[in-house]
Amino acid sequence: MEMIQSSTAIAIFIATIFISSLVTISAFAQAQSMNQSMNNAGGGSTNQTMTNMNQESNQTLKEMNQSANQTGEAIQQNASEFGANISEGAKELGTNITEGVKNLAENIGEKLQDLAK
Repeated sequence: MEMIQSSTAIAIFIATIFISSLVTISAFAQAQSMNQSMNNAGGGSTNQTMTNMNQESNQTLKEMNQSANQTGEAIQQNASEFGANISEGAKELGTNITEGVKNLAENIGEKLQDLAK
């Protein structure tokens, strides 16, 4: 049950990062469009100031997108390691159960042989 809840939480978080990246990319495209519109409109120093502001905002959006991607990659790595640890624990538990059942079967077999004597 915990594994399903953890997997669901991880999937929701990764989806959130993905959607956030899409919103950032959309904002970046809109900023570029505004920049192009202002360049087409002309306007001397005001136009240059606005162009500089747009370039700075574009850079900020690029950095935000890169940060979101790095966060997503780190989450995926942690989720992979978490899954590997759970898998290893499950293997060990399976081995312990198998050994326990094997020992129980041997004991029952020995007891039945003792009873048959």
